[in-house]
Amino acid sequence: MKKSIFITAIILIMSCGKNSDHHSITVPDLIQGNNSRANITGFIYLYDEDGTKLSNNGYVTVSIDNSTVSTTTDASGKFQLDSIPAGTYDITYNRDGFGTGKIMGLYHAATNHATTVITRNESMAMNSTLAINNVLVQAFDPALQQLGVSGFHIVPVFGNSNGKEKWVHLFFSDNNSVSANNYQTETKIKASGAATEMNNYNLTTGWFESQGFQKGQTIFVKAYGDSFLADEYTNPLTNQTIFPSLSTSSSPVISFVIPTK
Repeated sequence: MKKSIFITAIILIMSCGKNSDHHSITVPDLIQGNNSRANITGFIYLYDEDGTKLSNNGYVTVSIDNSTVSTTTDASGKFQLDSIPAGTYDITYNRDGFGTGKIMGLYHAATNHATTVITRNESMAMNSTLAINNVLVQAFDPALQQLGVSGFHIVPVFGNSNGKEKWVHLFFSDNNSVSANNYQTETKIKASGAATEMNNYNLTTGWFESQGFQKGQTIFVKAYGDSFLADEYTNPLTNQTIFPSLSTSSSPVISFVIPTK
């Protein structure tokens, strides 16, 4: 009897050992799809406002929106968000003096825990330090208007010791509260800052009409310094266009009237 009990006990121990080994096998990702996690990585490069790439691209904070997940770039500009569940994400990046940027609608498969590599390198430029003193608006020469071509020379005026052209963002509206947050249309130009260069930038009456303005209407314009990057994006929550690199100062509001002919 005792011998029989001893043999049965050995069989039970062996059975338990086999079952334990079986359950330690990793469950395939296909089955545990909701638990798939992997890293997200990419690069963010920094530039000064004239377009020169910086040697140190670090200290940019990179965060997944609506979460507590964040990291920072290293000197090469690389960032890595660790062990992120599969999903579609909006990512925000920012650094003091450079504004903010967005990577929107990034699909992160995390299949077999494979890292999602963001192939498009992101760029950030320093906020513009340009202080625009005035915007001169002068109608086209009368002789040119007689030929049926009417419009305006637009000249942002600012100090420019090195003479290198700077980027300027113009915002137009039909009311005098025009700003980078309140405008009807906008355009970005390069200017030398000299008040004497009246052919610096030209906008025809036809262009204003294509933007929804009418002949005889008073238009208001305000100018801000900007960087070389086309880095504007739309805030998904407010549907507002963000211009990250604009100067904190702006020109006075200037008004002019679109010709009726």
